[in-house]
Amino acid sequence: GTDIMAGIQTPGYYPVVSISDGVVEKVGWLEKGGWRIGIRSPHDVYFYYAHLDSYGEDFHPGDVIKAGQLLGYMGDTGYGPEGTTGQFPVHLHLGVYVPLGADQEMAVNPYWMLKYLENKKLSYSY
Repeated sequence: GTDIMAGIQTPGYYPVVSISDGVVEKVGWLEKGGWRIGIRSPHDVYFYYAHLDSYGEDFHPGDVIKAGQLLGYMGDTGYGPEGTTGQFPVHLHLGVYVPLGADQEMAVNPYWMLKYLENKKLSYSY
């Protein structure tokens, strides 16, 4: 994955939006990932968004997501029991996993995907 660091170190300040249409596959706390959400795209790519401060809404597995939809807000959660914060700077950890077949996936570095999307940034106000 790639860590996208926050310029302003305030949890909950920066919105996190979905890169792709898809379906919520995982949501909730992970010891290392903190508050996270995982979206499975129509092309079977899994997008993992971790260390969220909070969610944009009460997501559940099976919820349909649209590209650009608010998922939550960048935070510093994780690396401990549920609710742990402050173990590292505010950031978003983005993981991208592509299918290899037979229930196998390969993690790919999303850096170049993010560089491509950089000139397609959304203006967001909240």
